[in-house]
Amino acid sequence: MAKVVACIVARTVSTRLHLKVLRDIAPGHSMIEFLIERVKAVNEIDEVYLCTSTESVDDIMEDVAARSGVMLYRGSSDEVIQRMIAVGEIEDADVILRITGDNPLSSTEYFAAQIQFLLENELDYVRVVDVPIGASTEVISFNALQDCYSKMDKSISEYLMIFLFEPNDYKCGVIKVFEEDYSNYSVTVDTPLDLERTKGVIGAIKDTPASQIRLKQILDIYQNDSISLAAKTIGVSDTVKYPYNKVISFEEFQADMARRKNASKLLKLYE
Repeated sequence: MAKVVACIVARTVSTRLHLKVLRDIAPGHSMIEFLIERVKAVNEIDEVYLCTSTESVDDIMEDVAARSGVMLYRGSSDEVIQRMIAVGEIEDADVILRITGDNPLSSTEYFAAQIQFLLENELDYVRVVDVPIGASTEVISFNALQDCYSKMDKSISEYLMIFLFEPNDYKCGVIKVFEEDYSNYSVTVDTPLDLERTKGVIGAIKDTPASQIRLKQILDIYQNDSISLAAKTIGVSDTVKYPYNKVISFEEFQADMARRKNASKLLKLYE
């Protein structure tokens, strides 16, 4: 039986939205605690870790982990992959889920399908595609993560997706959950506008427990006029950061993702 460990990677340091993971996005729920609650509800996950740094600014994460009932690992401030490798070694994990703390609306409902797809097809890496930025979580075989760790520049491991979601190097799988492509939307939280949008979405579905929020509900809200176009979409003129300070247009980013998707094993979850 494969052991599956979720790594929620988060720090308090943020540039455009100060202390963003500690900001409330629902009454009595900070962003990070909201996300932890959602991840903990996934039965296929054996252990959940909050992975942060040893820097003093992140001491508060000890309180968050204890209050939320999850394990805590504190490691390198810059080498995100080091924290995940350490957790995988501690837990003797077969599969690692990489979840970033600024994606409170990660699509937890597809975690089970991602894990099963990876294991049944002996893949290295699986993600959900054609969904909003910040909705898909990365499911990674620990062997592939170790291989990537041995080869990459650890200081840029925040860009881990660029290295692992590379069908030329790893056995990648993609899951398509909608016939339509919603990849020009965003559910990540990086700016004050993102925060207000997320509060609005959660407020609109306030009767749904955090663990039961589904991407389809969010997209239904996005389809009406209650969320501004600027808040929910990524424009073709917007830019995306790549390793080594490279900046590309969102249009170029989508083309790069299309190349990777087309070279990966596909699973469709819609009819």
